[in-house]
Amino acid sequence: MDIGVIGIGNIGLGLAQRLIDRGHGVNVRDLRKVPERIAAKSGARVLPTPAAVAEACELLIIAVVDAAQVDEVLCGPGGVLSAPPVDVMICSTLAPAEVERFARLVRARGAELLDAPVSGGPLKARNGTLSLMLACAEAARLRHAAVLADLAGCTFLVSDKPGDAARVKLINNLLAGVHLVAGAAALATGERLGLDPRLLQQVISASSGQSWITDDRMPRALDGDHAPRAHMQILTKDLTLALQMLQAAGERSPFGEAALAAFRTACSTGLAEHDDGAVLELFRRRQLAAPGG
Repeated sequence: MDIGVIGIGNIGLGLAQRLIDRGHGVNVRDLRKVPERIAAKSGARVLPTPAAVAEACELLIIAVVDAAQVDEVLCGPGGVLSAPPVDVMICSTLAPAEVERFARLVRARGAELLDAPVSGGPLKARNGTLSLMLACAEAARLRHAAVLADLAGCTFLVSDKPGDAARVKLINNLLAGVHLVAGAAALATGERLGLDPRLLQQVISASSGQSWITDDRMPRALDGDHAPRAHMQILTKDLTLALQMLQAAGERSPFGEAALAAFRTACSTGLAEHDDGAVLELFRRRQLAAPGG
């Protein structure tokens, strides 16, 4: 199958390379030349506009940062919606209302939108072992079942209504942010108590305090490796969207609010482009107090 991937970042590049490995023809577009060159070396064809990508594929995957970028891909000059109809799969983490709006736009052109946010990071994207949350029409799901199987180790069918998968993803990311801040605070506190933070992380990883995101982030954060596999500013954006979603429903998450405050502080102190695990440094510097401290 010919597939398009727009947004060749940490996740999009892995998706493109995985699809090439699985024998698909892959056409890509990114605003940055370096990731386009990397994708081309992997066997992808670089095209000049989103519309050109749409014309060359049977399924268009969008893996950009936010709703403004999705809007530009779909509706901007040379956008996807100026091309013949093609099903669109959005893997970005967005507000549910934005996904619903994009679904209406795509359907008005005679195609379907697959609300398909993913979780797991660049390595899992490359290996085809992401978790994928899916909300779309049944016909679209069946039409692209083989591609979904190539990309995800587990696919969770949320509903047939685009926007619902976005809701699930935001709740997941809210919890992930809470876990990450709590894990960073725990390690920094242990360090101040004279404990070896690496040993402490190993104990937590094998015990009841374990969480996937701290297992993934904290070992490299402890090594001072803050190269972004998951950007601080992106998780900050996701938590903001999650809390806005809850507020609109008359709900609150005090732990989520505390986590968001931590990530906002990290972004304001020069860590926005760092890996989100670098939040550990704020607790080490006492720029953030541990919860309750």
